[in-house]
Amino acid sequence: MRAEVVRPEVRGLVRVAVRPRTVVALVALASGVAQAFGRFSYAILLPAIDRDLLGSYALAGLVGTANVAAYLLGTVVVSATARRADPTAMIRWGLCGSLVGLLVLWRAEGAVALAVGLSLTGVAGAFIWVPAPGLAGSVVRPSRRGAAIGWAGSGIGLGIVFASALAALLASRGGDATWRTVYLVESVLAGLALALCMVLLRPQGSPAAAEVVRSGALRRVPGWASLVGGYTAYGLAYSIYTSYLVSALEDDSGFSRGHAAGVYTLVGVALIFGGVLLGRLSDRWGRGRLLVVGYLVMGASILLALVGAEPFAAVSALAFGVTMSGLAAVIAAHLSDTLTPREFAGAFGRCTLAFGMAQVLGPPLGGWLAETTGSFVVPFLVGAAVAGVGAVLSLGVVRASRKPESRSVTSPGTGR
Repeated sequence: MRAEVVRPEVRGLVRVAVRPRTVVALVALASGVAQAFGRFSYAILLPAIDRDLLGSYALAGLVGTANVAAYLLGTVVVSATARRADPTAMIRWGLCGSLVGLLVLWRAEGAVALAVGLSLTGVAGAFIWVPAPGLAGSVVRPSRRGAAIGWAGSGIGLGIVFASALAALLASRGGDATWRTVYLVESVLAGLALALCMVLLRPQGSPAAAEVVRSGALRRVPGWASLVGGYTAYGLAYSIYTSYLVSALEDDSGFSRGHAAGVYTLVGVALIFGGVLLGRLSDRWGRGRLLVVGYLVMGASILLALVGAEPFAAVSALAFGVTMSGLAAVIAAHLSDTLTPREFAGAFGRCTLAFGMAQVLGPPLGGWLAETTGSFVVPFLVGAAVAGVGAVLSLGVVRASRKPESRSVTSPGTGR
């Protein structure tokens, strides 16, 4: 991305004339707070939290569902208010909520407090992540939109790697109780992100005048039904793979706990550059084509994990991580090609609802299939098949994007 000031058409959204790369970096930082800190850190710290505070994985799992349920609730709120709210204001409020939630988690003394903290970070995470890609895509030229959205999402992978490394370092020195210190450090970083966004991403005093927001925005996106269907398939496949990869490698393939955890870490590493890679490729080759290829690679990576040996397990984790972040970036870029940032928040929120419901279904379905069949082969086969369905559905995006009328769609006031 070139070092240039924010284009005039987006100054209704960003009050201070900052460079596009600065806006994208701030969005990446906020996204890391929303997802890596507010959501995935609990999974990273769960063994220590269980031993130090809860004493029951069943209870820990129940507490963890509070975050997913709250995220879906936040998505509903964002979708309903997107036509009236400024995307930058949503991100600022989301960072406020994330900061409070992380502080609650730092001081939590039981399951109820943990659930409250995770609920706060869940709702706040939706306020950040749902409008974030649209804002990042609005400050660059259309030919670089996919890459910009990919960079914005890379903050999630960086946050996961940071939280994993910090948790391992502190645990080696202070034991299980150091999970609180991880949340404290994350709270400090969330406060820093909030301060930067308050200074550099201040919304206009009258958001309603900033742009005209048309109703039914999602339905104006070429191939929108296929896009939502594919994203739903993504949610189911992703939740099965990420929930049971470590268990499958340990129980079915005989990997040690450390080895299986190391393979899972590769997923987080790949998340850092997956969105940038697929987003940039979609700028050149087209969103629909990359969606088809991405879903096929995702399905193949799930099947590769069933080999149960190296280097196939590592390749599986890396390929899945690339598609996990890359597909989300391409989907967001496809929406951003047609919609303004505020329209994007509402439309992406509706897509995320479908994704979130499938994500909730995946773990219990995969667990039931594994328990019924005695291994994780069938759950992973189902995940791969669902990813294949996503590829088939994405052909509808390819066909719709080729229509002359879809290429002439522009967002009001942006000249796209």
